[in-house]
Formats: sequence, C-alpha cells, structure tokens
Amino acid sequence: MTRSKAAKKLQSVVKVLTVSDAPDYEQPWQTHGPSNSTGSAAIIETDRGLRVITNGHVVQNQVFVELRRVDASRKFQAEVEGVSHECDLALLRVPNEEFFAGITPIELGELPHLGDSVSVCGYPIGGDRLSLTQGVVSRIEVSAYAHSQRPLLSIQIDAAINPGNSGGPVFQGDKLIGIAFQALDESQNIAYAIALPIVEHFLRDLALGKPASFPSLGVVWQRLESEAHRRSLGLERTEGGILVARVAFESSAWGILQEGDVILAVEGEPIGSDGTVQLRQGELVDHSFRIAHRHVGDVVRLAILRDKKRQEVTVPLRPPSLLVAEDRYDVRPTYFIFGGLLFAPLSRDYLKSWGQEWWKQGPNELVTVYETQIRTPERQDVVILQKVLADKVNQGYHEYENHIVTSIDGVPVRNMRDLVELTERGTSRFYTVGVSDGQRIVLERARARQRTPAILERYNVRFDRSEDLRKKGSPRRKK
Repeated sequence: MTRSKAAKKLQSVVKVLTVSDAPDYEQPWQTHGPSNSTGSAAIIETDRGLRVITNGHVVQNQVFVELRRVDASRKFQAEVEGVSHECDLALLRVPNEEFFAGITPIELGELPHLGDSVSVCGYPIGGDRLSLTQGVVSRIEVSAYAHSQRPLLSIQIDAAINPGNSGGPVFQGDKLIGIAFQALDESQNIAYAIALPIVEHFLRDLALGKPASFPSLGVVWQRLESEAHRRSLGLERTEGGILVARVAFESSAWGILQEGDVILAVEGEPIGSDGTVQLRQGELVDHSFRIAHRHVGDVVRLAILRDKKRQEVTVPLRPPSLLVAEDRYDVRPTYFIFGGLLFAPLSRDYLKSWGQEWWKQGPNELVTVYETQIRTPERQDVVILQKVLADKVNQGYHEYENHIVTSIDGVPVRNMRDLVELTERGTSRFYTVGVSDGQRIVLERARARQRTPAILERYNVRFDRSEDLRKKGSPRRKK
C-alpha cells in the first residue's frame, strides 16, 4: 500500500467522545449520573450516505456524542442512527456535512484467512492521537461477545487492543475486515474483532429500515460424540447431529422441534456431532453461525431425526427468547412498587450490581436461574422481590430482598405484567406474595395502596412503576 493510500485510510479513523448516563439497577427509578468515555470509529459509505461505524458499547446509554477527525481539533456532534447491542455495533450520523470534507470512506473487504496480516487503528489509552498496531489473524470462530453475551462470528488477532481502541477499524491492506471490540484480560496479545459478515448483516438490516437483530433457534442442545448415545438414537455411524435437550417458549423452534429430536443439517449442510459446520474449506465453526447469519423473518430448512425417523421441518426465524435478559442498554429498568415492595424482572444487569465477579458474589438462587433455566409458558420472566422500602405498612418484612416471586394471592406469576395486573385487580382484604422458598409476605391491600404515595415521596421516587408499565392513572408521589 502506497503512502498516499495509507494517509487516506487513516483520515477516515475518528475518535468518539461520549457522555453517558447509565441506569441504576439497584435503585431502578434513577440513574448513576453522567460519565465520560472515549472510543474509536471508522467512516464508511452506506446506502444513506457517509456514516460513522463504531461499537455499540462506545455509545451505550449516551446522552451526547462528539466525533473528532485525526487531522483536526474541532469536534462535531453526532447522532446514533442505528444500534445493535446484540452485535455491539452502532451507526452514527453527523448532521454537519463539513465533518466529511475531503474524506475517502473506508471500503469493506472480505473475511480474512488464518495467518493474514492485519492492522488496528484507533485511540487507545496512553495518548490522545491516533495509534496503529499490527498483527495476524490467529483464529476465526463463533465466540461470546462480552457486550451482549451473544455468540457470533469473531476474528481473533494478536495485535494490541486496549481501552479506547473499541470501535476502531481492523484493516487488511486498505480495506476494513472487522471492528475491534474486546480483548482477553487474562492473556497477552489475544484480541477480537467483529467479523465482516456481522458488520454487513448489521448494515443490511438498517438499510431495510429494520432493527438489526440476529436470529436464534432457541434450543438447548447436546453433543452426540458418544457412540452408545448415537446408536440408541438410530444414527448411522458416519452421521453427525446434535440432540435437542430443551426448547425455549416463543423461540424460533417452539412448537416445531421437540426434546429428543436430533438436528442433522441446516439447509442441507450437515452438522457434526460436536455441533460444528463448515465455514470454508478446512475451517469449522459452531452451527449457530448458519442461523445467526440469516435475518429475522427468514425461514430455514432443518433435517432432523425424530423417533428414529428422518424428516425435514421449516423454521421461521425469530430473535432469541430469553428467560433472564442479558445486558440491556439505552433503556430504563422495569420496576413496580406496591406498599413499599419493589418488584423487578431478574436481569444480568441487576446481577452485575454484585461486582465484577457477580457469578460468585450474587445470590446463588438468582445466579443458578440465570445460568440454567429457559423460558416456559408458565414462566416468561423471573420476577423478584428486589427489596422492601421500609414503612409501617410493611413492618416485619424490612429485611426481605432478592426473593423469586411465584404467586400473587395464590395465582402463579408468569411475568412482570402479570404481577402488576394481579396486584391491581385483586379485591381480597389481604395482599399475599408467595416466594420460591415457600414464605409469604402479607399486607393489608387497602392500607398498602393508601401508603404507596407516601412511600414514593419518602424515597424520592416519582412514579410507582417504570415507563414501560405506566398507564393513565398510575399513582405517583405527591408534589
């Protein structure tokens, strides 16, 4: 690559300066307050014109975003035009066209091969101006994206990626082949880029005016590497396939696949007994890539073995159907307060309030549910009694916290909206909350309803419920 080409390439790498205001999941009616962060981004050409692409986590919970070019000191305000936190990508629009003056956008390349040389550009910690590091492609596979926990295709490289590099372009020559987004803390020189097929999927969804989303079958599956297990299911010795262990409620596979089915192939492509399919000649990746690579609303053909009989089924693809929400951004937490009892759906965001090692420090029951349970018709959210806002109406229960709610007035609770409806339509004198360990919390219904506005005022809570649960006539604290 000539020096002039290199200079043009670097001019299209910009710095992102974000002011964000993250929600407080321990006090879900408020936020943590403004904070500042920086990241990197690349200018590309899209169907809508010149745009800036970066990581979703660079602009998460943003309230104000600015961009600065490598060859200038002036900052330009930007707007988030589209974001998918699932794949950790965001597309920014700059209203002031001066920002793009003299810019040559970065072209998209192709998925690289193992051993290919790459360079990473961005604005990592340690300085204020552009940094460039080099390395090689060491692995291409489906791995969990730290921002969303969603397994998607990624490129592992040995070039240095540090805080501030996030959102910066990864080049092969002068073409973009990925977006830098995370590194492995426990090891040296192990960093990751969002693979180009994921970037293209994201841009294609936005071009069609749809939310960028990646479908999932919604099944818990098991490898079939045991010969005895394979023979018991009626599989041929040379056949691969994976066993469906569970199917999530309202997922793509709900009502189509069954526990005990063996998925043999996706669109005619065989699945190995370890759950892999061929990415390219000599390269294997997890079979979920073949599903996620398609778009929500597409239909895929699956070859399956059911009761030792081979058949084909078609599956309309939907987004993931999760019992416990993974990390959420740009939205406020859901909550509901009645008689000082604070109810909320269990989420990974709430579990993270126990710190960096929340899976060790958090309540065992909540962590176990997050790690092992799936959605069912009977339980679509895990509703928890998060804490009790102390008042005379709820004396005796002030120490109760982090209990999974199973029923209201003896009626099973399926989800958060169910809990609100059961609470509001109840007419019995006593309001009874059943929790998973068999205990009961009992309040006088009329008194709890009467005391709720005073409790909200005492704890400086504006509304008794989050905006997504709010409707006309919701109680609110006194002015």
